[in-house]
Amino acid sequence: MLSTVKQTIDFYTKYFKTPKLEDLKIENNSLLETNWSVFVTIYKNGQIRWSSGNIKEIKATLAEELIENTIQAISKDSRFKPIKLDDVKEIKIRIDKITNRRVLQDWEIIQIDPTKSWIIAIKKDFSAMNAILPNINPILLTWEDLIPVLQAKFNTKKFDEKDYILYEIKTEITDNFETK
Repeated sequence: MLSTVKQTIDFYTKYFKTPKLEDLKIENNSLLETNWSVFVTIYKNGQIRWSSGNIKEIKATLAEELIENTIQAISKDSRFKPIKLDDVKEIKIRIDKITNRRVLQDWEIIQIDPTKSWIIAIKKDFSAMNAILPNINPILLTWEDLIPVLQAKFNTKKFDEKDYILYEIKTEITDNFETK
């Protein structure tokens, strides 16, 4: 998966277009034979710089999901400027492959361990969506820590669960961060 994301970034920064499957060297056949939803998060200098993904499979294969979400992250994440060739040598990649997702019911959020699970919150009128990843923000230790973060992400003084569709997401993480 990391190779596909890296090749996609290299292709895009060289040709300024989305690669096709045949433009990449995909050695792991399972990427072409399976379908998973994924999030691609790219860091520069230890900070999130680009991210994109979905909680439901959109493309026919995992390889296509990786390509699409990488391109969305590096060129369309409105929080950041698109990636440039100079950025490539300084980046780290994290891929979250969604292994389980479930809609939370009436205040099940209090049972969530934010150090292990994602939370996806979607306003019921579909005007906004936000994701909170585990192991990214050190202040997220209990479910009570989620509420101020959700308030900040939705720019609201009060978070009322009845106004949102909440998902708990479990993932397998693949990254190229060096461990010491």
